[in-house]
Amino acid sequence: MGEGQVIQGITGGILAIVGILLAIISSGIWFQRVKIRIGFLGIGLALSGVGLFVLITSFPQYAIGFSVIATLALAFAAFLTIKEADAREQRHRNSELSKERRDRDAALLNDIIEWAIDIATYEVPAETTAMVGITSVAADRRVAFAHMTTLANGFRAMLGKGLYTSKIAPAFGEELQSVVDKLAKDLETHFDLIITCQEAIDNNMLTELKSATQELAAHWKQLSKSTDDVITEAFINKMNILNI
Repeated sequence: MGEGQVIQGITGGILAIVGILLAIISSGIWFQRVKIRIGFLGIGLALSGVGLFVLITSFPQYAIGFSVIATLALAFAAFLTIKEADAREQRHRNSELSKERRDRDAALLNDIIEWAIDIATYEVPAETTAMVGITSVAADRRVAFAHMTTLANGFRAMLGKGLYTSKIAPAFGEELQSVVDKLAKDLETHFDLIITCQEAIDNNMLTELKSATQELAAHWKQLSKSTDDVITEAFINKMNILNI
């Protein structure tokens, strides 16, 4: 065997080794961009193919051994490629699930925020106070009673939504659960005061009506604070979920 043939064989061996290494590297996690990974894999396969051909041509007596080694090495590279593809797919699925979970949680928090806003904007305290203060005439009492009935129906609906809100709040921690429970309790108290005013108007109990009206106006401040607390806490949770 001549010196040139030996050099040619060594060159082929080096090319084969470099090609196999490139194929293995491209199948790992070193390159995140798919085009780069495919490019290195293609170059690696080409180099290993050329190198193996040169090596076998130079040392035909070792052809089987070289072929087995190259096949095992490329099979290992293929195994890494498949493994990394599976891992990438799993990460993608986890990312999609995380996005769905974030969107679902954000929607639930929006429900809580909307519930609190509905309570805060439903009643105009000054209008209610003025309405129930003109009950000396029967016609005025009917107007005031109708007004309080409308309020009672609206707050009754909000109490129903509060049951749903109280069920979903615990999923977002004790702080949100605490302020939601506080608002639900204050809402129930406010509803009871509205019913008391309504009954006083209906029975023309002016003294009781005046007392209940004053209590209703004072309690509105507490109810308003509770709605602010819920909106603030739910908004903080939403920003944390959306990473804003």
